[in-house]
Amino acid sequence: MAGHEAFAYASNGGNAADAYRKAYPRCKSAPAAETNGSLLLRNTEVAARISEILRRGAERAEVTVEQVLRELAKIGFSDIRKAVAWRNEMVAREDEEVRKGEDGVVHVTRVLLPRVSIVPSEEMDPDIAVAIAQISQGPNGEVRVRLHDKHAAFVSIGKHLGMFTDHFKVDAVYGISEEPMSAEEWKKRFVKEG
Repeated sequence: MAGHEAFAYASNGGNAADAYRKAYPRCKSAPAAETNGSLLLRNTEVAARISEILRRGAERAEVTVEQVLRELAKIGFSDIRKAVAWRNEMVAREDEEVRKGEDGVVHVTRVLLPRVSIVPSEEMDPDIAVAIAQISQGPNGEVRVRLHDKHAAFVSIGKHLGMFTDHFKVDAVYGISEEPMSAEEWKKRFVKEG
């Protein structure tokens, strides 16, 4: 059972084959490690021990499911407009080629330029600050703001809530039924009498 305990710690909710190889280093075959690791994950005692190890780790880290869901919700429901403001602005620009006309007047061209500004950090909503993955400034002064992946956050929340399942139910369509057909019914429907 010592190997099972090592497997439970090594799995840490991750890849079963890798955990099996860590717990049983003599296993050199990848298919064997995958098969045996998968079997151990289905063992109720091992699965219960893994759950206990993960739960205790979360308790030590003082992390709760509620906290994780709240942080994921901040990312999922984030709105870039709370971090960045943008608008078009009419700007007067002197024409470089013809600074003065024949009449001595400086020619000015009006152009519409996009203006982007980041909300100052001291004014930013803490919930949107959590959702920001990166703010960077390039060598030419261009600024880039990237939020964390909203889709991944929603998928994680949905999985926790049981919104997405790998199981599906087949509805009775075209005479297919969930209940097996008796031999007598089958004969009535499909056997033609001579």
